[in-house]
Amino acid sequence: PYTTLFRSAYSLQQNDHKIGMIMLEESNRRTMLGLVGIHMNKNITIDRSLASDVEIGTGYDKMFEDKPEIYDHFGSSDVELICQRIQYMAKALDIKWVILDHISILISGMDNGDERKMIDRAMTKLRTLVQELDIGLILVSHLRRPEGDKGHEDGAKVRLGQLRGSHAIAQLSDICLSLQVDPEDSDGDGRFIHVLKNRFTGEVGHAGGVSYNRETGRLLPQSEIF
Repeated sequence: PYTTLFRSAYSLQQNDHKIGMIMLEESNRRTMLGLVGIHMNKNITIDRSLASDVEIGTGYDKMFEDKPEIYDHFGSSDVELICQRIQYMAKALDIKWVILDHISILISGMDNGDERKMIDRAMTKLRTLVQELDIGLILVSHLRRPEGDKGHEDGAKVRLGQLRGSHAIAQLSDICLSLQVDPEDSDGDGRFIHVLKNRFTGEVGHAGGVSYNRETGRLLPQSEIF
């Protein structure tokens, strides 16, 4: 659901906020198919037969006046290279929002074997870039498994302290959001949205819900079922 949520951020681009995407967990082709599929309301990343090549090409052409910049990350996820790419996106392409999915893959290219220290170092570099370039960075992070037998996939509540690393993500981020499985229907398509941190107002807690539509590939507001 996180990757689907970030594909949905294409609405930023449709509202004249130029975006750059660094999707380290999937190929650029899959990312673009996901974006076109959302635009067409067809889940073509799951069922390619839902649209012909001509329909997909037409959808791509009509999707944006300015296409999102998608970083070709094949063969490299080094932190320094990613930071350089973000600088290029902001300075040369006038990109205001960068989507990075996800930090665990990013730090896998670092030499130090201590994951916590690597995440802390990467977050410090990224936070510095955000301030220097005056951009927005949307970052995906995996979670540490909670104590006990019940995991997040079964509906265990997501807490701020469960973000990977030694609290650098929580400390350096302005806002932290979580998508949480419905504990009453852990196999369903619904997710709770929770604000875990809000540097600007301090308001945290439940922020509604979304449901994954398997036919369109979109996350849709489903406040009436939460």
